[in-house]
Amino acid sequence: MRYFLAAAMLTCTFLLFFITPNVFGSSPAIRFQESVFTFPPVLEGESVEIAFEFCNAGGEPLVIHDAVTSCGCTTADYPSYPVKAGESGKIRTIFRSAGHGGENDIVLLVKSNDPIASITKLRIRGTVIRQWQAQPDRFILTNLKPNRRYTRRLQIDNFMKESLHIRQLVAGNPHLRFLSKSREVAPGGGKIIAFEVNTRNLEPGRIVQSSIRLEVVNAEMQAVEIPVLIRLK
Repeated sequence: MRYFLAAAMLTCTFLLFFITPNVFGSSPAIRFQESVFTFPPVLEGESVEIAFEFCNAGGEPLVIHDAVTSCGCTTADYPSYPVKAGESGKIRTIFRSAGHGGENDIVLLVKSNDPIASITKLRIRGTVIRQWQAQPDRFILTNLKPNRRYTRRLQIDNFMKESLHIRQLVAGNPHLRFLSKSREVAPGGGKIIAFEVNTRNLEPGRIVQSSIRLEVVNAEMQAVEIPVLIRLK
């Protein structure tokens, strides 16, 4: 995991002197030196830990009520105690890059008892380099007939300059069976992984939820799990 601090290690006194015109007013006042942080490019699968440093520039204790993000790829942690006037704290977030290849722009909303800025918007930006992907990201197989066999295909794309080595393919239940045995995808190439769906002994109208798990050896993102939903007529 990589760690970044979104603000330089400056004292709260420095922030009070240069940023806040009404230091030690009658109310709490949250101040961030930086509201936008851009992390350097990371490989998909890496996690990035970021800390936004803030200061209570008011005269009463500052309480952080919540810190919520715009996607499920990040979590946030904040002080659970009141931050006294003149003291500082950190909002820590973890960005999990799996499934988020390309450019990312994530909003982090910090809610506090600051009467003027009760909600502060922070942003986390950065590029995630995708090494490989599996498509589609889910299979929804409906209107299948009983006691039949169907073939479906999973596309594996390798964006690296070296071969992608597949460690294993795992079917979530006995109704799924892989037909392809190839375990390598050429550099910059793609490969089709075929699998069979067997509806034998499945009841009409019943919904079966399963998955396909694909694990690789030589990439930062080492596994993906692809949901498979099967429903008979």
